[in-house]
Amino acid sequence: MLSKLLLAVWVCLVVGAGNVLAQSHEPAPQAPAAAGAHDAHDGPAGHGAKRTLEMSASDFFKHQFEHSVPYVIFTPKISPDEHVNHLFAVYNVQPWQWVCLGLMFVVFLPVVGSFRRPSSGRFTRVMRGFCLWIRDEMVYSVMGREEGRAFVPLFLFTFFFITFQNVIGLVPSVGHHFPTAIYTATGTPYVTGALAAVTLVLMLGLGIKKNGLFGFFKGLVPHGLPLPLIPIMFLIEVISLLVKPFALTIRLFANMLAGHLVIASAIALVFLFTKMQGGAITSYLTALPCVGMAIFIYIIEAFVTLLQAYIFTFLSINFVYQSIHQDH
Repeated sequence: MLSKLLLAVWVCLVVGAGNVLAQSHEPAPQAPAAAGAHDAHDGPAGHGAKRTLEMSASDFFKHQFEHSVPYVIFTPKISPDEHVNHLFAVYNVQPWQWVCLGLMFVVFLPVVGSFRRPSSGRFTRVMRGFCLWIRDEMVYSVMGREEGRAFVPLFLFTFFFITFQNVIGLVPSVGHHFPTAIYTATGTPYVTGALAAVTLVLMLGLGIKKNGLFGFFKGLVPHGLPLPLIPIMFLIEVISLLVKPFALTIRLFANMLAGHLVIASAIALVFLFTKMQGGAITSYLTALPCVGMAIFIYIIEAFVTLLQAYIFTFLSINFVYQSIHQDH
């Protein structure tokens, strides 16, 4: 019962909190462009997109980076008050999270059924092996079998939810706007911050439940300290308690975003060198190392997708366990 409750709360908080955080940082709406003005990507007369040699050096990188910024894709008109409508706005972050949840359902439904069948397919066995590895080598190795059993579904979901979002981000985009622009939901601090906030809630909630309100904060300070050092250490430990989820937020967000920005920069360099050479035939020579670097970083990113999911999940397990058992 506890594991099902934790999992349900986790899903609701993560998917909802990412939208709330994104809304709280949405830039103010811009005024309509004046007559005769044109977009940065428009031509000199304001008609059509600029050609490569007509774009400035910064335009190449802006054009590549713009898909990494969350933006509203749909605002329902449920009220005459725009502020109310804004609360229900859907960002491009949300649909890819829903796609992730749908893919997880499709992938793991056969895995659940495979435990009742004598044989199953190779892919199902591989995913089942992943589940057993997370249970035995991550959750049980830290929390123990008896206590960790209730947390296995939660941290299984954490690991695969992050992994699937990371993997979705590896799919090349064919456009710059939803839905042709594939978005890495974990490449924004709104989603990773929501994930880390759930870990913080579990740390505080389960720690206080186990040790009591007074006992939990008393346990933050090591025993046997001189009296003058106790206030200082208490302040340091409270700050450390808040820094842990902040580190989870930045680590996952920065790693996922950085890889995409490096790949986008390498691709933008192809067009930059083409412009610098005036479209000469030698532009093809400069394109080779740029494309090679993009492919190299892409391969590294494929490894990072699993690594960052592992790090986030394993650190969350340790943080929650340490809050419950402060004497350890």
